[in-house]
Amino acid sequence: MQRFDAIVVGCGAMGSSVSYNLARRGLHVLTLERFSLNHERGSSHGRTRVIRLAYFEDPRYVPLLRRAFVAWDDLARNSGSEVIRRTGGLMIGRKEGPLVTGVLRSAVAHSLPHRLMNASEVMSQFSVLRLGEEQCAVHDDNAGILFPDSCISSFVKLAKESGCEFRFGERVTRWKPHPEAVEVETEKETYEAGGLVFAAGAWTGSLLPRLLPLTCERQVQFWFEAPAGGAFATGRLPVFISEEDSSHYFYGIPDVGHGVKVARTHGGTPTDPERMDRRVTDADLEPVRTFMARRLPKLVPNPIASAPCIYTNTPDSNFVVDFHPQDERVVVMSACSGHGFKFSSVLGEVAADFVTKRGTDFDVSFLRLGRFSER
Repeated sequence: MQRFDAIVVGCGAMGSSVSYNLARRGLHVLTLERFSLNHERGSSHGRTRVIRLAYFEDPRYVPLLRRAFVAWDDLARNSGSEVIRRTGGLMIGRKEGPLVTGVLRSAVAHSLPHRLMNASEVMSQFSVLRLGEEQCAVHDDNAGILFPDSCISSFVKLAKESGCEFRFGERVTRWKPHPEAVEVETEKETYEAGGLVFAAGAWTGSLLPRLLPLTCERQVQFWFEAPAGGAFATGRLPVFISEEDSSHYFYGIPDVGHGVKVARTHGGTPTDPERMDRRVTDADLEPVRTFMARRLPKLVPNPIASAPCIYTNTPDSNFVVDFHPQDERVVVMSACSGHGFKFSSVLGEVAADFVTKRGTDFDVSFLRLGRFSER
């Protein structure tokens, strides 16, 4: 039986970052992924992701994001690949709505550079956007784009250079703790390690049954052809999120070479990751088309590409970052509720701290498992 210092289950955004951070600290690491590198069956694909700093969801995320930006820049420098591009970002909504008020709360609490713009100012500066008179926007100067395939491939490349071993196409079937090690069984072999990190996204529930109150949600991302002239390119258009009402949010990412990305956040149908419907239908497209007709009328509403993905949600839409309650050698880093990719660079450091030091200097107390048992 092969023995490792640590085993990581999952090699999406979180798992690849955990592997990289553990390996660069000198640990002998094994990473197990049931699918291929940069597969499209989970939550870490989709060509581009938004990264932002003035976080409307909760100001407590901002210190983690500050470190995440630094870590993404380090990854770009160490790998020689583009993993991040700063574009600025617009958070659009009613002035008294949760998006704008939340962004302003984080910006003020953490002294972040930002601008509050009325609808006329937004449309004057970014001519392809259409806002209602009742809307305004906060410009987050730090926001930008992450490139998922490049991010994950860079983590894997550098982790391998530090001695991490990867097994793709190898599904974990069982795990159990022993006094001297944690045993992990796959369809092919059995391994032992001093530490175990679960970063399996939508498959966390099946690997850790009854531990987490998780639900999986099917979402579809769309890309649309940008008109000639470059108005939808980076440098001309920032990333943006638009709150249409209290339960409908959409986001957009400018054209970086394969069209303008537009999708909604949440509101998808419940799904099982083993049986998710990967067909894209008019019912998936219709709410996005309606949004585009209202806010992006210059885009032709016929998508040139689409991709379904999975959000793995907790009841409060916050992450889970904690030790297993029965064994501190086992770490859970998952259930990121559709907004976790941008944090993966720093959460890989947090997981490495948990494995090597049984604790971290980062404040992740609000992401602990115990909050669910207190309900």
